[in-house]
Amino acid sequence: MKRVLLALVLALSFAAPVFAGPTTNLAPADRYFGRLKMSILGVRNSLKDLSARADAHPEDAEHIFDKAVLVEDALRDWHAHFPLDPWIPKFAYSLAQLYGKLDSDDARVRRNDTLDWLVATFPESEYAMLPRD
Repeated sequence: MKRVLLALVLALSFAAPVFAGPTTNLAPADRYFGRLKMSILGVRNSLKDLSARADAHPEDAEHIFDKAVLVEDALRDWHAHFPLDPWIPKFAYSLAQLYGKLDSDDARVRRNDTLDWLVATFPESEYAMLPRD
């Protein structure tokens, strides 16, 4: 019985780093980023809400743009602390899509800059390979 327990403990001790490895790249949900101290859920929710607002009220583009810039600040801070987090490309692409909905020169520049950052930073990501509409 002791041999079985010892074998199990040894097996788990060697397997633990394998299981722990991929999750070390993920930002914890209770970590806050950027000037507004946004969580990863806050970034996701803000992108979703701002995108819906841009669809429903395009006349609010300037106000939406200002908030999107703050979301971008949080996203880039998140990347600075967790550069391999696999969620970042999805949110960077969503941010670029949001900027694309806003009718302003500043938003168009930010959209292109965000897409360039996405492609340069995460070239293997499925989001980096999506076409620029």
